Formats: sequence, C-alpha cells, structure tokens
Amino acid sequence: MEELEQLYGAYLDLVAQLNRNRKLWDGAFGLGGGPADNPCHEKLVRDVEEALADLDPTRRPQAVEYILRQPLEHKDDPVVYYTLMAAQGATIPYLSALPVDQAKALRGWFEQTFPRRERMPCQDKVLAALKKVK
Repeated sequence: MEELEQLYGAYLDLVAQLNRNRKLWDGAFGLGGGPADNPCHEKLVRDVEEALADLDPTRRPQAVEYILRQPLEHKDDPVVYYTLMAAQGATIPYLSALPVDQAKALRGWFEQTFPRRERMPCQDKVLAALKKVK
C-alpha cells in the first residue's frame, strides 16, 4: 500500500510542478504542450499496474479500494482526474478475488459515484468485473 501511496504522491507532486512551470499559452487552442502532454500520466497507469501485480495478495483488496477512490479527490484538475480514472483499469484482474461483500459494496458505490454518462470505457469494465463477483 505504501508503494501505491508513494506513486500517487510523486505523480501529484510532479503534476503540481508542471502546472507551476506552465507557460501562459501551453495547450491553448488545442495546440498541445503543457502538463497534459507529459508522459507522467501514462507512466502512472503503468506503475500502478506493476505495483498491484507485485503486491501481497492479502493486501490487494485495500489497494483496489484506494485506487478506485482516488479520482474523487482530484476532480478540480481534469488531467489528473481522468488519469486517475484510467488507472482504475489496473484493478480489473484483481476484482474477482475480492470478498463478495466488499465487491458488492464497491459496486453500489461505483455506480452511484460514477454515473454511466460520465464513465470511461475502462470504468465500464471495472463495473462489469465487480458485477461478476458472486
């Protein structure tokens, strides 16, 4: 869990630094540049996948819940918010191993928190995997 918290913390610190160093016209008019084009966003998703794979299986349920809840704390920054939503996809291979009661609770929370019209494709897959846990 500590590794995941460190990954997220380092990512958020880097994005904050990128935003501080942002030039006035970075990303304006859809021309690219700026914090949104930094490869750190894709790197976070890969790092989360690796960290989950290396995590002790007994600690994964807590890690899964941590990953699923992270986007809510960062709705004010769309780049971070959508990156953290994409990182939720890393949980899919591990959702079937969740205790049934935790999966059921997470499914209800997930459906309420991320309405269908706002979900990304990877979130639809997360929800489908949660629904399969019986």
